[in-house]
Amino acid sequence: LYVGSRAPHKNFNLLTQAYSIWSHRKDVKLAVVGRPWLPDEERRLAELGILHSVPLLSGVGDAALCWLYNQANAFIYPSLYEGFGIPLLEAMACGCPVVASRIPSTVETAGDCPIYFEPTKKDSLLTALHTALSEGRNSERVRSGLERVRMYSWERTARQTLEVYRSLSGAG
Repeated sequence: LYVGSRAPHKNFNLLTQAYSIWSHRKDVKLAVVGRPWLPDEERRLAELGILHSVPLLSGVGDAALCWLYNQANAFIYPSLYEGFGIPLLEAMACGCPVVASRIPSTVETAGDCPIYFEPTKKDSLLTALHTALSEGRNSERVRSGLERVRMYSWERTARQTLEVYRSLSGAG
């Protein structure tokens, strides 16, 4: 499962390149949640021979997204850089194995829970995909992810933000 934008920094092209040569691609579809395909994206997927193995789901609501995370073999997060990574937490909260690029924000957010790969190395991603498929949903990483997401909440974020504002205003 891939969720989100397909802007260049999201590294979607590396994912599709790796998926196109992955030995399990005939058995495992790469579901994409996001805006409709652009013509050049469709052309690229067709050139890679995977257009019909990569279903696109647009307009997916929160309940359906939760269902997708709960059904997926893994959530793939191949970004070259990110600000925070809410989809990582969403996937981990659903007990979905996470395959993620080893970048600072992902490591800070998700710790040791994901199966990491080097973000510019297709072979590294292929190894991570194999690991996710072999470990499955009942792995120590998934259990750790369910624990880790408890560190995050909108209430805690709001409280900490208010504390920062108070300290800056001198209202401490």
